[in-house]
Amino acid sequence: MSSTRSLWYRIFVLCLCLCVGMALVPTAVIAGTDGGTTDDPNRSEGDDTFLGDDRFESNASVDVVVRLEETTLVDVESGSAAEQHLEDHANETQAPLLEYAHETAGVDVRESFWVTNAVVLEVDTDRVDLEELEAIANVESVHRNFELPAPEPPAPQAAPESSPDRTTDAIDSLDVPAVWDEYDTRGGGVRVAVLDTGVDADHPDLELYTDDPSDPTSPGGWAAFDEDGEPIEGSTPHDAGTHGTHVSGTIAGGNASGTQLGVAPDVELLHGQVLTDEGATFAQVVAGLEWALEQDADVINLSLGTTGTYPELIDPVRHAVESDVVVVGAIGNDGPETSGSPGNVYEAVSVGAVDHDGEVAPFSGGERLERTAWEDTPGDWPDAYDVPTVVAPGVDIKSTVPAGYARQPGTSMATPHVTGTIALLSAIAPDSDPEDLEAALVETAQKPDGDHERASHYGHGIVDAKAAADAVAHPESTVDPAASEADNDERADSIAVSPHLGIGATAGGIGVAIAAFAWRRAR
Repeated sequence: MSSTRSLWYRIFVLCLCLCVGMALVPTAVIAGTDGGTTDDPNRSEGDDTFLGDDRFESNASVDVVVRLEETTLVDVESGSAAEQHLEDHANETQAPLLEYAHETAGVDVRESFWVTNAVVLEVDTDRVDLEELEAIANVESVHRNFELPAPEPPAPQAAPESSPDRTTDAIDSLDVPAVWDEYDTRGGGVRVAVLDTGVDADHPDLELYTDDPSDPTSPGGWAAFDEDGEPIEGSTPHDAGTHGTHVSGTIAGGNASGTQLGVAPDVELLHGQVLTDEGATFAQVVAGLEWALEQDADVINLSLGTTGTYPELIDPVRHAVESDVVVVGAIGNDGPETSGSPGNVYEAVSVGAVDHDGEVAPFSGGERLERTAWEDTPGDWPDAYDVPTVVAPGVDIKSTVPAGYARQPGTSMATPHVTGTIALLSAIAPDSDPEDLEAALVETAQKPDGDHERASHYGHGIVDAKAAADAVAHPESTVDPAASEADNDERADSIAVSPHLGIGATAGGIGVAIAAFAWRRAR
């Protein structure tokens, strides 16, 4: 072989092998971001309707969720108009299914929803073939009324000695007292709904909103839902565990203990019990979201979820945000390269946890999510995005529990710090929409200087309540919406911060190694 032919042969082999190596990169990145959808026991394998699930073949009645055609909220100017549009659409499109259920023995309607177009049915599988449901007009899919596990807090971590200050260390670190002083608000006039295990409404540091103080069921400020999503009539405020009272205290707790616990103690606190010690069902969470919208909540706190990507939860969160409500969700406690739904839905403000030194806690979730991880996504979602959105204190957090106080860790404890901060922002700028509030939050978040382990899992950074408050109070001088949008696009499109970059780099490295070997052989 002549020297010229040898040179061209080496160039050809090198280019070919490099192309093979680079082709492996996106494959490896996508394969590393499935969010647990295929290995999770709560997911089906390749069948979004779950009708092939063996658990539907028993000789017993089963609860199923029938999903119908969703509507798009185009040119809807207000949250109340959006809710009415969703309700009207649900009433119209669910009519054939409800008529079928009424006329068919072995099919009973348990609950219907409009925040996502869905109906919960109890079906006797000995008398009715589940596949018949998909043939009904407007029905798109059928899935199990799957469960979301009860939050399990991570192991406690060592914390500094308690300070005699009038606020918790977490509230101080967010610079919340400066917001109270500068803007003379602690969240008054803002309505916050917590969907959790319930609340001890008799706790001296908590006050649950009610529109009828003489009614022990606290109408307007309390609701409880069974596993089918049906309201439990006559239920009075209580906590099935401790989790919900702890979360509520971080948002709205007072200072009866001598220490101010809540970020926004003057908010109107609503609590929907959707969780027990055993967890929640899809229908319970959706029922809670719908109730919160009906009660005119401004912010909804979801310190709950299940690891992985659950497309069934996209529409409920998305429609809540389109109704001018900020949805704040915990990202989960399963550590790096994980996240949980509904917190990881793109429209939610997802929250991770940092410790007292501003380091991302070892348990705090975080990852880059590709569209492909969701199986089905709205057309306006980016190809990929990072979760969490922001981080906040979530280690050794002191707050209320039934009849007392406790310190607990978790992204569940970080989330109400962000919810309370958003409530303060909403009180300062009541005409702001969810996008404005989130933009102020992320544009002013602080990322620590220096080399921090798991830097990509800070999201936009640690929440700075005072800086965010200044942003919504003086948007013309602190937050540039165009810059905010550009920053969000950059985060969505860039893979430089991807936690899965190592996988892609390894694949690329293999291609380079092959090329180097072929080059030497060609010589």
